[in-house]
Amino acid sequence: MKVSDSSTSTNYSYSSSGISGLASGVDTESMVKSMLSGIQTKIDKQNQKKQQLEWKQDAYRDVISKINSFQSKYLDLTSSSSLRLTSTYSKMTTESSSSAVKVTGASTEAAAEMNVQVAQLATATKITTGKLGAGNISMDNFEESMESFFSTPEQNVSFTIGGQTVNVNLVNDAFKDDDGNFSVAKMVEGINQQLADEGFGDVRLELNEGKIKVTEGGSDPAEITIGGSANALSTLGLKATTLNNDNGFAYESKTDADASKLSAEPPASANVTVTLDGRSTTISIANGSKEDTIASLRDGIKKAFGSSVTVSDDGEITAKAGQTLSFSGDSDAIGIASGTATRLTTSMKLSDFGASENKLTINGKEFEFDENATIADMIKQVNASDAGVKMSYNSLSDSFTLESTSTGEGFDIEVGGGLADTFFSNVTKTEGQNAIVNIDGVTVEKMSNTFSVNGMTIQARAVTGNYFDDQGNLLTAQDGKLAAKSGTVDNAATLTATKNTDDIIKTIKGFVDDYNKLIEDLNKQTHASKTYSKYAPLTDEQKDEMSEKEIEKWEEKSKEGLLSGDSDISNFLSSMRKTLYSKSENGFSLSMFGIDTSSDWKDYGKLEIDEDALRTALEEHGDDVITTFTSVAKDLNTACKNAASTSIASPGTLVKIAGVKGKISESNNDIKKQMDSIGDFLTRLQAQYDSRKDRYWKQFNSMETALNNMNSTSTYLTNMLGM
Repeated sequence: MKVSDSSTSTNYSYSSSGISGLASGVDTESMVKSMLSGIQTKIDKQNQKKQQLEWKQDAYRDVISKINSFQSKYLDLTSSSSLRLTSTYSKMTTESSSSAVKVTGASTEAAAEMNVQVAQLATATKITTGKLGAGNISMDNFEESMESFFSTPEQNVSFTIGGQTVNVNLVNDAFKDDDGNFSVAKMVEGINQQLADEGFGDVRLELNEGKIKVTEGGSDPAEITIGGSANALSTLGLKATTLNNDNGFAYESKTDADASKLSAEPPASANVTVTLDGRSTTISIANGSKEDTIASLRDGIKKAFGSSVTVSDDGEITAKAGQTLSFSGDSDAIGIASGTATRLTTSMKLSDFGASENKLTINGKEFEFDENATIADMIKQVNASDAGVKMSYNSLSDSFTLESTSTGEGFDIEVGGGLADTFFSNVTKTEGQNAIVNIDGVTVEKMSNTFSVNGMTIQARAVTGNYFDDQGNLLTAQDGKLAAKSGTVDNAATLTATKNTDDIIKTIKGFVDDYNKLIEDLNKQTHASKTYSKYAPLTDEQKDEMSEKEIEKWEEKSKEGLLSGDSDISNFLSSMRKTLYSKSENGFSLSMFGIDTSSDWKDYGKLEIDEDALRTALEEHGDDVITTFTSVAKDLNTACKNAASTSIASPGTLVKIAGVKGKISESNNDIKKQMDSIGDFLTRLQAQYDSRKDRYWKQFNSMETALNNMNSTSTYLTNMLGM
C-alpha cells in the first residue's frame, strides 16, 4: 500500500454527536469530517514533525553513547586500557623462582634479572598479655562477704566538693515520723543539718510538692558531685549528677521522693547470676553456711548447665576447657566479685573489671570509656585512632595483643592508665626487627617486607635460608652474597622482568578496531541517503490499514538519513582524523610506528596497523612511542568531550542538541525546545478543531430538527385535508 504524506487522516479519535441525517438522509459524520479536513491536515503534519524530531533525538543519543563508550574505554584516566596513561605502555611480565619472594610490580626500567636472599623478615613490636580470665573461680572470704551482704544496709547519699565528702545514711531512726515510718521531709531536714554541720551550708535541699531540688547558693559556687547508693538516690527522687555552671549549680528531681522505697531491712536472699558461653541462670542463695551455699550453687548450676561446670566442696568453680564462665548480680555475697570470669568475652563491660578508672593511654594517646563500654568498644576505638598500634583479643589464649602498625626496629609500645593495670600488668614483649635482604650480593636492611629496588617492587614473604652462625652473625660469601649455614640449603630467589609487548599491542589493536567501528557507524549516519523525506511518519489511521511488517519497513525508511550531512558529527570525525594524522610535540606521528590510515577513500579514514613495525618501535623506541600515543590520546579525548560530554557546566555540541536521558540535559536541549513548540501549536490546533466540530454538529442538528418539524406539519396537513 502506498500512502501519500499529504493524508488528511487524524491521530485523534473522532466521535460524532447528533441526529446524523435521520430526517435529511445526509451522511452528517462524513460531511463534518470533510469540513474539518483542513485543520486535520495541519494536525497530522505537526504530529509527523514531532515524531521525526523524536527519532532524530534518539539517533543523536545513540551517537553520543557510542562516542562516550569509546572515550571511557581508551581515553579516560580511570580506565586500565587508557592510552593517556604511560603505565599502559609499560606493562611488564615478572617471575620469581621462589614463593618466599614475590614481585608485585615492575617499571620499564626494571633489571632483567635479580638474585634475592631473605635472611630475616621485618616484624612489628608486639606485647601480649598472659591469660586474662580467672581460670578456676573461688569463693574467697566467704564468711565476711556473707556477713556484709546480709547485714542491715547502709543507704548513703553523698555530696563531694573540693575533695571533701559528706555521707548521709538514710537508714536513721531520726528520719522516722511518730508512726515509725520513714519521712522524706525529715530526711531533707536532716541532710541539710548535716551539710551545715560539715561546712556545706550553701548546699540546700528543698522539698516542693513531692519533688526535691538541690542548689548550691553560695556567692562563689563550686562544683558539687551528688552520689550514693542507687536505692537511696531513688528514695529521694535524685540521680548521680554534678552541679556546675552548665546547669546553674542546681538540680531538680523529675520524679517524686518516696520514703517507702527505702530498704532498711537486710536482703532475704542473694540472687547470683551465672553465665556460661552467653547462656545465663540466676540462683537464689539464702543466708547460711558455706556448705549450704555450695549445695545451692551446685544444684542450680547442674540444672542449668549439666556437668559442664563443677563446684568442689571447698567452693572452687570450674568450667570445661574453652568455655567462658562468669558471675554477676549479687555474686559479691558469696565472695565472687561481679564480673569475675574464667575467660573474657568482647561483650563484657569494662566497668565489670573493677579498674580504678576506665582510662587507657597508649603511646601518649589517651582513651576514656563510659561505664557501658565493652571490650569490643575499647578495641574498636583503639584501632581507629592514631596511637600507632593494632589491638586484638585472642579467645583461644584468652589474651590481648598490642602490635605496632609499622614494622621494623624502634617502634616502642607504652601503655598506662587504670585499664592498663587491669589488662596489661603482665605482658610479654617482642621487639620489632628490620628485614635483612641480600640483592645481587649487596646486603640491606628494610623496615618493611615490601620495598622497591632496581625498578621492581618486591615482597619478602619468608626466609630463603639460614644465613646466621651460632652467635647470630650473618655468614657472607666472597661474592658478597649470603652463605647458608653448614648443613642447610640456600633457596635464593631469582627474579626476572620483561616488557609484555604482546599485551601492549593487544590494547592498541583493540583501540584501532573500536575506532574503526565508531567512525564506520558515524559515517554511515552522515553519508546515508535522506530517504526519510519521502516516507513521512504514519498516522494512526494509516497504521490501521497496514500489517505490522509493512509498518516496520515503512518506519525503517522514515528514520533513514535523519543525520545525513550533519555538520556537528562531521566536525567531530574531522577533528579525530586531524589528531591521528598530526605529529606530536616530539616530532613523531602514529604513522611512524605502524599505524596509518587506509588507502581506500571509501573507508573514510579507518586505521590500519602494522604489528611488526609497532613491535619494533615499542622495543627500540619505547619512550617516543609513549610520548606520541599519550599526546594523541589527550587530543582525542578533547575531541570526544567537545562533542559528547554530559557535564552540566560544559556539555558537548551533540548533547546541547539532543540531551541525554537521566541528565539535566534531557529536559534542556534544542530538540526538546522544538518539540515543546510543536506541542503548544498542536494544543491550539486541537482546540480549534474541537470548536468547529461542535459548531458544525449543532448546525446540522438544527437542520435535522427543522426538517423533522416540516415533515410532521406536512403529514398533519395531509391527514386534515383527507389527501
